[in-house]
Amino acid sequence: MKISFIKFIALITLFSFSLSSNAQSTSADSINPSAYLNGVANQLLAEVKKNQKELISNTKLAEKLVRDNLIPAIDTTGFARRTIGTKNWKSATVEQRERFEKAFINLVINSYAKGLSLYKGQTFKFSEPRLSKSGNSAQVRSSMDQPGSTPIVIDYKLSNKSGSWKIYDLTVEGVSMLKSYKSQFRPSLAKLGMEKFILDLESKT
Repeated sequence: MKISFIKFIALITLFSFSLSSNAQSTSADSINPSAYLNGVANQLLAEVKKNQKELISNTKLAEKLVRDNLIPAIDTTGFARRTIGTKNWKSATVEQRERFEKAFINLVINSYAKGLSLYKGQTFKFSEPRLSKSGNSAQVRSSMDQPGSTPIVIDYKLSNKSGSWKIYDLTVEGVSMLKSYKSQFRPSLAKLGMEKFILDLESKT
């Protein structure tokens, strides 16, 4: 499977969660991330279909959709911290943390926006969440069904520490997005040091 398509799968399901996290409801579903995911997937997929032709050539539109819908669903600071590790995060200045987080998120936007035009009528199903005892974290499994192929499994890890669910990692067919970025970043960080590493990342975004 091409990595761009894996990114698309992750993106479309993340999109679904971002819409759900902004929904207003007083029902029990408001605290159930799986119910939200399942309820809003069709709405998002309709938007992707509506703009599919333009998304093929309009990278700015794709990036805007990612920035507006994907990023609010992610614990960006927590994700950035986990990616480079607590020790590196604590040793960085406040300015360096902010610059790294911004460059990192821009990289995510640029990377995932490229997959938007790959939608070909796939459907998504979401299982009930596995909640922690405190109710502040959850794992959700979903699958992408496509005609003639085995369903693709996507697992999410989410936390709810400030009144709304945020994603801090997802795994597509056993490949963790967090671990993938760790393997990309940490060798370069060890070799270059924090400042040069950030400058290098900024030059790519």
